[in-house]
Amino acid sequence: MKTERLYTEERRTVHVSPDGNDGAGDGSRLSPYATVDHAARTAPGSRILVHGGTYGRIALGTACSGTADAPTVIRAAEGERVVIRPGGGVGIRLENVRYLCLEGLEVEGGTHGIRIESTREAGDMPLPGIAVRDCTVHGIRGTHGICVYARCDRAPITDLILAGCHVYDCECGSSEAVVINGNIDGFRIEGNTVHDCNNIGIDMIGFEGTARHPENGADGRNPFDADYVRRGVCRNNLVYNICTEGNRAYYRDGGYDHCAGGIYVDGGQDIEICGNTVYACDIGIEVATEHSPDDNPLFRVRGVRVHDNVVADCGGFAGLCFGGYARDLGFTEDCEFDHNRLVNNPVQIAVQRSRNNRIHDNLLIGGETGVLYNDDCRPEDLVNCIEHNTAVCLGDRDTWRGEYGRML
Repeated sequence: MKTERLYTEERRTVHVSPDGNDGAGDGSRLSPYATVDHAARTAPGSRILVHGGTYGRIALGTACSGTADAPTVIRAAEGERVVIRPGGGVGIRLENVRYLCLEGLEVEGGTHGIRIESTREAGDMPLPGIAVRDCTVHGIRGTHGICVYARCDRAPITDLILAGCHVYDCECGSSEAVVINGNIDGFRIEGNTVHDCNNIGIDMIGFEGTARHPENGADGRNPFDADYVRRGVCRNNLVYNICTEGNRAYYRDGGYDHCAGGIYVDGGQDIEICGNTVYACDIGIEVATEHSPDDNPLFRVRGVRVHDNVVADCGGFAGLCFGGYARDLGFTEDCEFDHNRLVNNPVQIAVQRSRNNRIHDNLLIGGETGVLYNDDCRPEDLVNCIEHNTAVCLGDRDTWRGEYGRML
């Protein structure tokens, strides 16, 4: 998909070409620069047109930032293929930037495709206006396709946009193909296609210590009160063929633990997940946290609504899954799952450590098990409201039961 642009035609245009020269060039069409790094440092707030060809790593910092009225926009020239081949390491790295957009670039290979990060050196001012649009990332061998690590506990990344990107063929180890993590307040993950990766497709994470306060509560604050992704939307994405088979990070007792979610909220809060199509993943959509509120009262998931998605043929575990996967881990509460279509997932809905969630008006077609409860959890940690759903062609009708909540 083509997404909206952040500039007008009247803005200054700076050109970059493999045939350019950072020393002798002036950034004009006839005398371009050779690297994006030099162009962005020389002309922040400009529209930087990158012409077709192959480039090495790109690393941009605070000096490359634009403003709300004039963001720095780095985009592939119309109809031209721009490929960043880092050889190893990170293809494109952005650190402590504001109002900077990447558009239409392709990253091939490396351990990370596009890595965006904030650190405490960013200070107390938020980092708004970062966007990655219509970019392609593939051939990653190491960690992430696209990742955002908001490590600055002093101020969040805000108004983050990941839209229209294509991420595929990523060997992620124990990490994720597309992930946002830490102090992120306001985001949109929209219209992306993520497929054929050996771990989680899209992940929204909290409470991993990414933006933990270094004072560790000595100043009276909860050390994790900024360390989670919040207030965002994940919509209209296509995610498929996400599976840990062959991923040595998940090899257990002679086989692979098939636990990779297409879309995963892991500690995020106040998030809307809607209009996505997810199929052929280990787990379709999962809402949970891998940390226990027994350790810190913030370690729970709240305010997530999952609605109007299609989830099909997710055979590793379940189509829709929520709650902590062990007796003393996680907690998902006060979330809503409605108007989803779950098709031919062997387990349609898996309920784990959770309470006071509402699951209603979903359509379940096919599959063997309607609702599977994790019996390792305490019964009082499995009580949710499951009502007004429709199940057709279900293999085992007895699994459509109300042992730990109402089912109508």
